Amino acid sequence: MSILCYHAIDPTWRSALAVSPDVFAQHCAWLGRHRRVASLTEVVGRMNGSARLPPGVSVLTFDDGFQNFLAEALPIMERHGLVSTLYATTGFMGEGDSPGANRWGDRMLSWSELVEVARRGVEVGGHSDTHPMLDTLPRGSARAEIVRCKDLIEQHLQAPVASFAYPHGYSSASVRETVQQAGYTSACAVKNALSHLGDDPFAIARLMLETTHSLDDFDRMLSGEGVPVARSSDRLKTRGWRLARRSMALGQRIAARS
Repeated sequence: MSILCYHAIDPTWRSALAVSPDVFAQHCAWLGRHRRVASLTEVVGRMNGSARLPPGVSVLTFDDGFQNFLAEALPIMERHGLVSTLYATTGFMGEGDSPGANRWGDRMLSWSELVEVARRGVEVGGHSDTHPMLDTLPRGSARAEIVRCKDLIEQHLQAPVASFAYPHGYSSASVRETVQQAGYTSACAVKNALSHLGDDPFAIARLMLETTHSLDDFDRMLSGEGVPVARSSDRLKTRGWRLARRSMALGQRIAARS
């Protein structure tokens, strides 16, 4: 099962995480021909249960809440009749109708635009408040990021928020437990692997789409060619990198206080 992770859909970006609208339209046309695109909530509802999904299911997810999701990505998906999930970073949202901005100056959705996105059938999930690496934070700080994000989205949308996506794709057992305790029923990681019905619903594997991926690459990824299936636990390398990032983050916090 392929759960796809996109960020910006924009022709002008120089970031590796940006996909042009033309390429994204090709992806959507391919999905319309070859896959059944389901919502993340539908897939999660069948994880570790008796119900089965039909073969060839894909899920479209978008991280961060860039304004080009509404301007570029959503109209393309609507033309192809595809559903999606958008994970919003609440601290970057613009107030009312005013555009938001992240710490790099990229244009983000406003709260009124997020309301419109939800009205047009997009599932909205949480992506933290300020987009930190949650597994490097003290547990109380991580919980504040996770809970505040959920509370703000629910206040503005007047609807429950069920799903979360870890900023930068990083989590830990403690972070995953905190997400569950906050009332989310699922959470997405990255892993660059195929998901499956036995996947951990609080560490769902996704495939990252980047600028350099051709349509042939896209075809191969979704067909599972050269793509691993998600593991149920953190790799040793993942745990080692987490310790390194925690050390760097601690050094930055100490430097900021001095």
